[in-house]
Amino acid sequence: MKSPKVAILLTSAILALSGCREAASDDSPASDAQTDALESAITMIAGQADDASGASYAIQTKSTAWKYALVERLTTGSANAANCGRAYDQSCNVGIKTASYSDCSISARNFTLSGSVILTYSNNSCALDLGDSVTRTYDHTISGPRGGSIQTTSALRTDYRGVQMGGGGQLTRTDTTTWSIAMLGKHKIGTRNNRTLFDVSARTTTPIVITNALTRSGRTIAAGAIEVNHNIAKFTATYTADSNQPLVWNSLCCHPISGRLNAAYIGSLTGSGSITFNGCGSATLSKDGSTRTLSLGYCE
Repeated sequence: MKSPKVAILLTSAILALSGCREAASDDSPASDAQTDALESAITMIAGQADDASGASYAIQTKSTAWKYALVERLTTGSANAANCGRAYDQSCNVGIKTASYSDCSISARNFTLSGSVILTYSNNSCALDLGDSVTRTYDHTISGPRGGSIQTTSALRTDYRGVQMGGGGQLTRTDTTTWSIAMLGKHKIGTRNNRTLFDVSARTTTPIVITNALTRSGRTIAAGAIEVNHNIAKFTATYTADSNQPLVWNSLCCHPISGRLNAAYIGSLTGSGSITFNGCGSATLSKDGSTRTLSLGYCE
């Protein structure tokens, strides 16, 4: 158990590192398509692992930001009310754990969660032993006080290319310290005041391989690829883990703190590049001979 002082420091660090892109005004929210795509890829991978390892929820936001989502809470407190707990913490019913939400409060800042998450295990005891797998399906919406919401769903849905995907994600334990993630199909739709700000659909093209630890502390990814389709900007970004510079997490951050992804783009955005993580919530995009910083602002 962390001391109260450590708990306060960790909570402050989480809020300070939200990195959300702020609105220019209430009527003109800012959005960056490449950041939207990268955030979606990372949050989908981390969310799949976090739900399987039982990380708890919290809110991460800035008062003037339109984008927000659920993140792992590193300390105890009121944000993790019983009716807002993870599916992982629910009772096992012949291989199934279900969490249902009905406008439950996830923060003192008037953020609420509605919908459901279902974990379906290959093991009827809901264990994740060697060779076992768990499939995560979901349809939930976070609503906030500034007219914004983010829907996350695994329902079948068509991307901008006309390709239908859905089914959530499946995590399999392949060795004592190795897990594989197959993202079958997942969608994130962010709106504010009835205006769609981002809409992405994603799936893995090669299973993501997690080594060392499933929890964030010590988690490493050095293999696998995920395809993110930005349905508003109409481009597809495929992010591939770099075996020479694996992604590494720590217990304080929901994004990688180091490592590299190679990126390939088709559609309205073409070419290739790389993304290097250089601390919590910060990544450098190198493409077409130039570089810029992408600020990652939320977790799932």
